[in-house]
Amino acid sequence: MNTVCSAFWGEGISDERFFPILIQRLLEALFRQCGKGEWDIMEPIVLKSASGSFVEQVLDVAGQSQGLHILFIHTDTDARSAGEKVMPHKIAPALEAIRQLPEGERCNVIIPVIPVTKSENWKLADSDALREVLGTNLDDQVLGLNIGAKQLEARANSKALLDQVIEAVQLQRGARRYRIRPADLDASLAKSIRLGKLYQYDSFKSLVIETKDKLISMNMIETDCEPSF
Repeated sequence: MNTVCSAFWGEGISDERFFPILIQRLLEALFRQCGKGEWDIMEPIVLKSASGSFVEQVLDVAGQSQGLHILFIHTDTDARSAGEKVMPHKIAPALEAIRQLPEGERCNVIIPVIPVTKSENWKLADSDALREVLGTNLDDQVLGLNIGAKQLEARANSKALLDQVIEAVQLQRGARRYRIRPADLDASLAKSIRLGKLYQYDSFKSLVIETKDKLISMNMIETDCEPSF
């Protein structure tokens, strides 16, 4: 059996707890439906970068991930789509700088992970998963999640909304119960969120398309396969 080895670099500790698990699930789904042969998908290795500009940090982790199949790099955006701001001003310069490194000193396949506008937007994508993780039966209206996928994806204050959801559940439980912290949810949500719910987000759909295209270029999955989530 072949093994897919990848790495992840993100902008914060919470991202490091959330995205690698989610990325592993995405890769597993793609290889299960489209893979050429059987593959074992490892959870992406979390990399730490030296301090510096965004480009300098990405260059550092690109060097660290030499020999791996894929390096996933995460950044948030305050624009309505990745192409409006992050791609030309952060991702594109970083990718160009990586191309200047000798091939034997870098990972050759870089895939950006760009939620709109924060990673919390993705954590709110599946209210059923959120209820399961939080252990509550409160409905979407009470939790403030009855606004549709497009509105959730573009919501600028998603951190505050997640805090609001947690507070509503805490009030239901009572003050004496263990207090929930957003950080406690990261890994559990990454394991529980339905990819089909996330696929309603344009930002996640872009990640799926980019990942699929890169895997096709590496001759690891079939070109004519259309995965479903």
